[in-house]
Amino acid sequence: MIIVSALDNSGQLYAASLVRELKTLRPELEFVGIGGKELAAAGVELVHDISDTSAMLAGVVGALKWAVPAFFRLRRMMRRGLVEMVILVDSPTFNLPLARAAKKRGIKTFYYIAPQVWAWGEFRVRKIRKRVDRLAVVLPFEEAYFRQHGIRADFVGHPFLPVVKSAAVHPQLVQQFAGIKQPKVLLMPGSRRHVVEELLPVQLRVVREVERQVGAVVVSVAAWPGVLGTVIRLIEEARFKVHNAQADDVLSRPGLVNVFTDERRTLIQQANLVLAASGTGTLEVAWHGRPMIVMYNASKLGYHLAGRWLIKTRYLSLINILAEKELVPEFMPYIRDEKPIIERAVRLLKDKDAALRLGWDVQKVVGGLDRDDPSRQAARLALDLLTSDA
Repeated sequence: MIIVSALDNSGQLYAASLVRELKTLRPELEFVGIGGKELAAAGVELVHDISDTSAMLAGVVGALKWAVPAFFRLRRMMRRGLVEMVILVDSPTFNLPLARAAKKRGIKTFYYIAPQVWAWGEFRVRKIRKRVDRLAVVLPFEEAYFRQHGIRADFVGHPFLPVVKSAAVHPQLVQQFAGIKQPKVLLMPGSRRHVVEELLPVQLRVVREVERQVGAVVVSVAAWPGVLGTVIRLIEEARFKVHNAQADDVLSRPGLVNVFTDERRTLIQQANLVLAASGTGTLEVAWHGRPMIVMYNASKLGYHLAGRWLIKTRYLSLINILAEKELVPEFMPYIRDEKPIIERAVRLLKDKDAALRLGWDVQKVVGGLDRDDPSRQAARLALDLLTSDA
């Protein structure tokens, strides 16, 4: 039996692809673990479904109600000798203790999408070296970084890109957007409820001020289904009207926000500007070569008490980290002032050449993450570990 632990929406999506590849290569393998609907559909027996409780765990007290019982249940399986390997996906707050429990019992540990200790929390490197047998990393520079710290790591490419590249374009929606002359602004407030609650009100205030300066814009939100209710509530609280849009139904009216839970590729491709939460969604925007502003709104107090001592990188958004310079405007780890965001948004909407250059630049950067079938490569590494004597 193999334990799979993926505690957020994107992580469990990547884990599902990995499990499917493993089952293709070794159909007899059995899986149990933590994840969402995609992971369950891939053949994993879930001890907890994170679909309605997804969180990064750090500072999320409510998650302890299910995380602690799930952890002990998985540990009991290890104690009974039922587990051959543990596959961990991101979420180090939960997964590194799980790796420790596995190593104590001689169970092999495979980490897919490593903790970003090169950016913050570098103290965890020692824990990874002691508890993890092999890493499959998704950013090019991570392979050398972890190997320099004595950790066996291999770059496999980013599993998000195959998802992005395979997404369909909706012709009717493209036609709808083509008939609208106003600038199109897309809001991507994230997939986690607490992030949406912090960012979407800011994005809506930015949109309202942008409309005062450049005139009417068409506003859409790419909402994940699990946070749709939160998105609608926040839009209404901001005194915008909500249009629960369909794939071929987008409206252009002052003070109205079109909300979609699908067709992300079409929405991004049609946007003149994207206001995006920091995370893997920025890779999606970059792949399609669209200009964006990246933001996050963590606790100001938490940052000044601890975060500023832990963060090691000059830039915080993934695109700028990969570029090693500020390509996209980033407002992180918390938003000090909304005026600079408004100014950059207005500038990118007015200066089409600057927006076009930004789109080209980010597209070039994200191209370096592309590899043939990252999930298949990661699956082969995991099977190599499973069958090895080490």
